[in-house]
Parts: sequence; C-alpha cells; structure tokens
Amino acid sequence: MFDVPQMQNNLRGLWVEAMVCEILGSGWKHTGGDWAAWDIERQDGLRVEVKQSAMQQSWGTTSGPPRFGIAAAKGHYPDGKTYIANASGCRLADIYIFAWHDGQDQREVSEWIFHVVDAKLLPNGQKSLGLRAIQKLTQPVTASTLRSRIMKMRNERP
Repeated sequence: MFDVPQMQNNLRGLWVEAMVCEILGSGWKHTGGDWAAWDIERQDGLRVEVKQSAMQQSWGTTSGPPRFGIAAAKGHYPDGKTYIANASGCRLADIYIFAWHDGQDQREVSEWIFHVVDAKLLPNGQKSLGLRAIQKLTQPVTASTLRSRIMKMRNERP
C-alpha cells in the first residue's frame, strides 16, 4: 500500500505523519488516530497537526491548486473512548506542518517540502487554506531542516 510512487490520499496522510514523526526524532510520538485533534505530540505537550497534499495523485495529476484543511476540531477523544467537546472553538494543535509533494516518488523524503506555521497565525474560522496563502505565512523547509525549524518556533512562542 505504501510502496508505490503515488499513494492513495487516505494512505499518504498516514505515511506523511509517520515520516514527520521520524524526522522530529526522540521525544515525539504519533498521536493521530481515530478522531484525534492533532497528529504528533512532544513529551512536553507541544501538539503538531500534519496536513499534506501532492501534485501527483494515484489517479493522475491534480488540476487545481492544493488546499489544506485547517478547521478547528469540534472535539476529540483523548483516550480513544471519551469525547471532549472543544468549547473554545480554537484549533487544538499548536503548530501546523503543511507537507507538499511536487516530485515523482512520494516515498522519497527529499522530494517533500514543508511549511511550518504557528496555529495562532492561521485565519480564525477558516476551514481550508491554499498553498499560496501558506507560502505568504512562512518560508518552506526541507526534511533535513524541519526539526530545527520546529525547535526554533517553540523557542519563539510566548
């Protein structure tokens, strides 16, 4: 399922989350599962949501510009069983990583680019955001510099 150059959308998301978690290294764990409100969490509680898209789809080349879902979760299941409503209406992740692939083989980590955005910079009430809008918020980083960018952002957060 994962060993193809262009993965199905639902599988590619899982693969990218695992890839990002591996890039971030020790002290991080994958928390994204059924009805999770964020995908990766650091041992100190920093929460990261990973969104991804790719030019090449399993069915062919996409014709429209990429969009990423950024809607705040209505709630989540922290233990997998108990629902907790998001009364604040705010996004529950601290940082969003937008992964974009415009290469030939989605398995190649070096072909991905990442945009790292503090959740506070995302437009309130908006449900999705295009790649061009994301590019106005931050500069892209590669897999080799993703971890240092996250660490720098954590130090910059109030």
